[in-house]
Amino acid sequence: MLARILKILINNAKITFFATLALCLFLSFFAFKLSVDASAESLLLEDDKDLKVFRELSKHYKSDNFLMLAFKPSDENPFSTQSLNELESLHKSLEEIFQVKKVLSIINAPLLQSTNENDLKELLKHIPTIRDENINFKKAKDEILNSPFYRLNLISKDSKFLGLIIYLEPDLTYANLIETRDSTTNENEKAKLRLAIKKHQDKQRELDKQTLISIKELVKSYENKGHTLYLGGINMIADDMIAYIKSDLALYGLSLIFLLGLALWYFFRSFYFIILPLFICFISLSSASGLFALFDFQITVISSNYVALVLIITLSVIVHLITHFVQTSSKYPNAKLKRVVLQTLLAKAKPSFFAIFTTIIGFLSLIFSNIQPIIQLGIMMSIGIAFSLILSYLFLASMLVLFNIRIYRYKDFNANFLNFCANASLKYRKMIFLLAIIGVFIALWGISSLKVENSFVNYFKDGSDIKKGLLVIDRNLGGTIPLEVVINFEEEKKEDLNNENLDFESEFNELAKQDTYFFNAKKTRIAKKVHEFLANKEFVGSILSLNSLLELGKKVNDGKELDDFALAFLNENLPGEFKQELLSSYVSIENNELRFVMRIVDSDTKLRRNEFLLSLNDELKELLKDDGVKFQLTGIMLLYNNMLQSLFASQFNTLSFVILAIFVLFVLIFRNLKLALIAILVNVIPLSIVFALMGIFEIPLDIMSITIAAIAIGIGVDDALHYIYRFKEEIKHKGIKYSIRTTHLAVGSALYYTSISIILGFSVMLTSNFIPTIYFGILTIFVMFLLLSGSLFLLPSFLSTLTKPKRY
Repeated sequence: MLARILKILINNAKITFFATLALCLFLSFFAFKLSVDASAESLLLEDDKDLKVFRELSKHYKSDNFLMLAFKPSDENPFSTQSLNELESLHKSLEEIFQVKKVLSIINAPLLQSTNENDLKELLKHIPTIRDENINFKKAKDEILNSPFYRLNLISKDSKFLGLIIYLEPDLTYANLIETRDSTTNENEKAKLRLAIKKHQDKQRELDKQTLISIKELVKSYENKGHTLYLGGINMIADDMIAYIKSDLALYGLSLIFLLGLALWYFFRSFYFIILPLFICFISLSSASGLFALFDFQITVISSNYVALVLIITLSVIVHLITHFVQTSSKYPNAKLKRVVLQTLLAKAKPSFFAIFTTIIGFLSLIFSNIQPIIQLGIMMSIGIAFSLILSYLFLASMLVLFNIRIYRYKDFNANFLNFCANASLKYRKMIFLLAIIGVFIALWGISSLKVENSFVNYFKDGSDIKKGLLVIDRNLGGTIPLEVVINFEEEKKEDLNNENLDFESEFNELAKQDTYFFNAKKTRIAKKVHEFLANKEFVGSILSLNSLLELGKKVNDGKELDDFALAFLNENLPGEFKQELLSSYVSIENNELRFVMRIVDSDTKLRRNEFLLSLNDELKELLKDDGVKFQLTGIMLLYNNMLQSLFASQFNTLSFVILAIFVLFVLIFRNLKLALIAILVNVIPLSIVFALMGIFEIPLDIMSITIAAIAIGIGVDDALHYIYRFKEEIKHKGIKYSIRTTHLAVGSALYYTSISIILGFSVMLTSNFIPTIYFGILTIFVMFLLLSGSLFLLPSFLSTLTKPKRY
């Protein structure tokens, strides 16, 4: 059936070519609609219980979606008249930008210690700021430098940088859509809501982009005046990551054209076999991108590598086909071109199909990750490479005939190297096995030390603007990554009362529900105890809570602690604008909660995020065990850590699935249990060594490198499959040694060429501005080199040892 289909395609080369090209161009048109998403939500576990808690707790407090702007005035004196004038101008300009809700800086920070007014009631009628006429400037400066609210938030610890907290309008529509989606059980309704969420996110992303552009333009104008400014925050990180992804996608395409073109010239020394493979690769990529756009997929930080992966895997298929075509043309120079093309496509049909199929299994294993971008990467790659195989056959069947492409003289430039590999695998089998056993022991030792980390600051290259800004904010203005502790006060159990006391108790309970009675000695004691504990924790930068107000109140009140009635008075009488800054962000009277808002110093190289969070949870449990309260850790840091830990934990299941599925497939393909086991071992051993070395040298797994296992296994088994498939054909008629040498020369060239192509393809990732992408490229290059070595040395050693010998 396949032979008949291929004959029709070859005999109607012109129709095949133009019909296929028309389909590809049609799909490619939609590729321009493929969007990029680098938002925080794109890397969260949707079924994470902590995410549900985070969203629920976020409703109890006003939105904390903010950007942080570090401002170093040109005269390096934050309190000079010139600096304050410039800061006030910047502050007002920021407030005029679309989607900016408000800005907090020392310009509008409430000052309670900087006037001669001692009566708190009178002071609250008009809370002064540093720009008020009756302010005591010396006292104001001292208060800002030492205030628990402003130190490490609005001014750096070295007093060189001022901080402007830019609060953005909360996205209430998104929150409502998410809440509605999570509450409905109707799958059709959920699907409609997912589509509505995506459309809203696309629209909101454009609005956020415009807001950030306006802020960046304003920042640039102040930099031109000689001031130093750095912008940071989760939205800023997401925006810069989108810019880097788009830059990487363009760079990957251009770099791959050049590098793969050089490789193809080295392989075949023919312009035909440079242009033809590259044309098929890039038309396959653009067509696949159009398909992804039609399926409403989005490019994320993780799936941005699909460009390089699709190009690399497509080229590996084409190189195998062209190598066989060139070898057959040289062997049978008088054969008709159509027959050579047909023989090539038929001969490589099974190994090419099974190679792509095993690769698809590797990528499909990513669906077990529970992280949407990784799941999408698995689906996108599975669709992309399946589509590429079909297009490779259609274009080769038509273009080789249509343009009369043929090479009659073929020189294998790697014959000496391949002969060396074949002889070494036969002659030094014991040494090769010993090295493999040593590799296994190294793997068992090193893999146990593997860890995952998620440092936003260290995701960007040294010297890049975003890293400079994040480091300044991280080290001088209280940290980068938000983390919160929320304490909930359980209802106290009341003893049964006599009937005569029921009315009194009922009346008392009603009074207790009023805001006035929320504050008591127990809450203030716990607020102080937890705040001081968190403030002394390593890696905690800024921390704000009710205790910050208690500290401030003590200074205002001549060293006396604020009692319950003073707090209730402040709650009733603080102006709304200042109440939000000083109290409402840290107390939810309605939900009987206290909130502690921290920012973690993300750039500290000693920080081990998972260990830190586990330790913090255990220590808080011990600290609060006798207080009759519940506490909850929440925030972006926790959610991202959950994502990585979940992915790390799922690696065993993922790899087990991949290895078992491919092993079963190999058994069906080779009809030999021994050959299937060999094929799996020559891939698992090199991959294990790479992960072991990461553990030994303390290279953490991150959002990119954690996907290497599935990808490497998916790509790596192709070599073993092609090699064993050819070896089985040779061993039917020849002895083991001859079959090994013949297979090395026949298939080894294609293995060598494809591996070099893959290594060159992944090398373009080293030019990325995104550090996880660079690590991903380096590690994949290393694992591909080991997999090639396994196919050229370990695989033939296994085959020559475990295959029953035949006579010549």
